[in-house]
Amino acid sequence: MPSLGSLFGSFTGANQKKYADQAYQQSSAALQGGYDQGRQQMEQYNTQARGYLQPYAQQGGQANQRYGTYLGLNGADAQRGALAEYAGQDPFRQHNEDMATRAMSRRFNQMGMLDSGNSRLAMSRAMLDRGSQDYEAYLNRLAGMGQQGYGASSAMAGMDSSLGNNLGQMRMGLGQQQAGNAIQYNNARSAADSILPNNLIKLGGLAMQAYTGMPTGMGSAGGVNSLQGYLNGYGARV
Repeated sequence: MPSLGSLFGSFTGANQKKYADQAYQQSSAALQGGYDQGRQQMEQYNTQARGYLQPYAQQGGQANQRYGTYLGLNGADAQRGALAEYAGQDPFRQHNEDMATRAMSRRFNQMGMLDSGNSRLAMSRAMLDRGSQDYEAYLNRLAGMGQQGYGASSAMAGMDSSLGNNLGQMRMGLGQQQAGNAIQYNNARSAADSILPNNLIKLGGLAMQAYTGMPTGMGSAGGVNSLQGYLNGYGARV
């Protein structure tokens, strides 16, 4: 059985206001919590995916920078230093030259021309051609790594753009839901504010009916008019 306090709260609208406050707070917390959780998960997976691509993007950037240095984009001094470094550190360059020279030496030896001017000229040209081929192949490898890094960087940029768009859509949706939630809350509070006046009007109608024996419409507009008419008549009688 409802307590007297509960009945009084329902009569005055205090209970309805309390329930509206609780519902508004709970729904607002649920909306914000869902948005925060969704954002956290999206950012977590985006960071994880970027971590897979980051090494390729970093290596590609380094390769592209080195490629530009070999082409002289960073100045003549940097280019000369890079070429000297390449000549001294390429593990296959000298080996390939030695193999090519030995093969030509065997060929000219079979022809009895091992130490001739033609053999020396031919081997010099072969070594130059071999060095150029190795250098060109090395530049192509750098260019390939640069393209690989560009692809990884582009993928990460697309992921960041997609994340930003999705978060923007989520935030706009949250704002719309919060606005609708606030409107419903204000409507509920306004309805609760009208409960006490309506109930007082009804009680006045019931009291008048009991006093006069006339139906008053239980607080309706007719009941109020009947009450006002009775008071006017009572004043005239006095």
